[in-house]
Amino acid sequence: MLSVAAAGLRARWACLAGPLAALTLGVAVIATMALVLGAASDDPHRLPRRFAAAPAVVQADPDLRLRDRYGTPTAVPFAEQPALPAAALAAFPGAALDRTFPARLPGGPSDQVGHGWSSAAFAPYALTSGRAPARPGEIVTTAGGRPGQRVLVHAADRDGLYTVVGTARAPAGAAEVEHAVFFSDAEAARLSPPVDALVPAGPAAARRAAALPGVRVLTGRDRALADPGALRDRADLVSLTSFLGIAALLSASVSLYVTASAFGLSVARRRRELALLRTLGATPLQVVRSVGVEAVLIGVAGSAAGCVLGLGGGPLLARWLARHAMAPSWFTVPRTTACTVPLTLAFAAGVAVAVLAVVAASVRAAAIRPAEALRAADAEPRGTGLPRRLLGLAALGSGAVLLLGVAVVMPDAALDPKTDVEMALLIVGGAVLLAPALLPPLIRVLAWPLTRGAGPGGLLARERVAAGSRQAAATVAPVMITLGLALAVLGATGTVQAAEDRGLRHQAAPADLVVLPSGASGLPASLVARVRAVPGAAATAVTDTSVLAREPALTPFHLEAPAPVPFPAIAVDSPAVLGLRIRQGSLDGLNDATVALDRSWHRHVGQTVRLWLADGTPATLRITAVFDAEPGGPRLVLGPHRGGRARPARAYVRGDATALAAVTAALGPDQRSAAEATVVPAARWAGAVTDRQAEQTRVGLLVMIGIAAAYGAIGAVTTAATAISGRRGELVLLRRIGTTRGQAFAFVCQEYALLVAAGALTAAAAAGIVLAGVSVAA
Repeated sequence: MLSVAAAGLRARWACLAGPLAALTLGVAVIATMALVLGAASDDPHRLPRRFAAAPAVVQADPDLRLRDRYGTPTAVPFAEQPALPAAALAAFPGAALDRTFPARLPGGPSDQVGHGWSSAAFAPYALTSGRAPARPGEIVTTAGGRPGQRVLVHAADRDGLYTVVGTARAPAGAAEVEHAVFFSDAEAARLSPPVDALVPAGPAAARRAAALPGVRVLTGRDRALADPGALRDRADLVSLTSFLGIAALLSASVSLYVTASAFGLSVARRRRELALLRTLGATPLQVVRSVGVEAVLIGVAGSAAGCVLGLGGGPLLARWLARHAMAPSWFTVPRTTACTVPLTLAFAAGVAVAVLAVVAASVRAAAIRPAEALRAADAEPRGTGLPRRLLGLAALGSGAVLLLGVAVVMPDAALDPKTDVEMALLIVGGAVLLAPALLPPLIRVLAWPLTRGAGPGGLLARERVAAGSRQAAATVAPVMITLGLALAVLGATGTVQAAEDRGLRHQAAPADLVVLPSGASGLPASLVARVRAVPGAAATAVTDTSVLAREPALTPFHLEAPAPVPFPAIAVDSPAVLGLRIRQGSLDGLNDATVALDRSWHRHVGQTVRLWLADGTPATLRITAVFDAEPGGPRLVLGPHRGGRARPARAYVRGDATALAAVTAALGPDQRSAAEATVVPAARWAGAVTDRQAEQTRVGLLVMIGIAAAYGAIGAVTTAATAISGRRGELVLLRRIGTTRGQAFAFVCQEYALLVAAGALTAAAAAGIVLAGVSVAA
């Protein structure tokens, strides 16, 4: 059987080139996405920098560890790295402590941070001039300042004059991590009491630390998790994993469906051959087995080639994502044994799709009785099979009903890209399955102008699609699924962005000006105080944060998540200039013991809610107000000291013309505070944020849609080439009855143009269903 199958492949290699190319590229897409997704989900694959010279690092556990409502142990990450508990500090009285806090010199980099001098040995930093700081008023710098210079340092929301007593050289590669300012250990403890990490004296102390509750001990490569920005990189990788999961689902669905259509069309072109086998006495099982062996050979060859292409495409995609700020700058796909699992999955998926598509298409032909075999080979049965119609109606109907139900009951979920892609796959996939029944009437409508005096091209196209609707649907399937998913995803993304932009403008509606930080460290408290001190000016400092809380029960059937989940929140020092539609209560009572929630929590004023703050601090807060949720906006509003260690990300300012002029002058280019903040009109700020989000979304959509669209286009070409290669006899017959070469070419082009137009209309209708559901949620 194997030799017969190999001989058949050699004889039909030209007909199989299209399906083989589609399979190779499809597996390459799946392998590329799987490799990048696996790298984003893996442990850090970079060397430690900040603690490269430390044998071990002890930190507080950055995860909330508990048992979910089903009793399963689970860990949910906090938004910030918690400080070490007092019990851990007491257990290591002689350990070297590390504190990290904002510390900026005039003219220095915006991302400068402060440390105690004893932590300089962890990297290690080496003095290049001067000496170590010994008194509270002395510092050592790695960027800016020279020995003997008296400089003003803004550290931990305090301004102070310090003398530069030395400069230090960062180790190789550390300049990419931080620009450090070193204080004496006592001064660092005064400026920032919380301890971020400690380095135990030896292996015995590290083993003792591992037994303490609420801490983690990092050794070896895991020490990179304690580097500055590690939690931010972790959050970026979590977001990248979620995004890549959506992109992989979309790309894999397109590639697998196009591959299946290409193989199904290839088998359909062999109906005469399979019919002859049946008339010669071959049993249905023998026919299916012979075709199945060929499919395995093609699947193995195409999948192997696709994995090789994916092994080269994975690192390229990872570097592209890092270059466009979609991933940390160090992110890559290492070629290690960890690549085995993604490549194996991609290989298995390719072989499975090839075999299932070929076998499913051959079973129908093999089930024909020998006496009817030749007749069936010449004329394909009209319409489509009942199982395919039922499956298509089920996918289309369930997708539309689910999307509408989610949009009404859980609007936030309906605005989630993952939900939109999943519903789009159901709805567009259902339309593709129903294509054999939908295309003939559409072709009749579209071909009507061509049949009214424009030649026989429209008539031939109409009758051919009516006689072979399944092959016509298989030919145009790549166009339908690619165009339908692209329209659905792009349209849904645009709708969500418009809704988020509306919520952003409403939040800053009472403000006239918005004060933004110049760097990434946020607005200093002293600067916000200077703004608020301007006569006639009211200000609200807003700190973006995240909390962990139990998801509210949406129905009596407990659809909420089994473990606490993160919710976006803001902490405000005053609600004076904050635009929220309050439904119950008032924001005037907002403080560190209270909270305001949106209506999706199904709570009332006076009730309490238990949550965990960004740094892991548990809190039980009383509800003082309930407001309307805005798409992409905060779900909770907290008091001024509940935002963790993050600084305010912006300040909304309102006042008369005199007050606004005074604020602008106080933060103008001639003032010292101009290096720390900028002032923009509120309307322009909202537009700038929207433009930045749109740029990030554009890059993401380029990956999500671009790969699928490029593959869909290639699949459409290969599928059309496969279909045309099986029509040589028909084209020869047209030439024999007097048709010129140009006329035959025009007939084929007219037919495929009508097919693409009908497929595009069907795909647009399916995408319209998705957009209607998203619009209801928005």
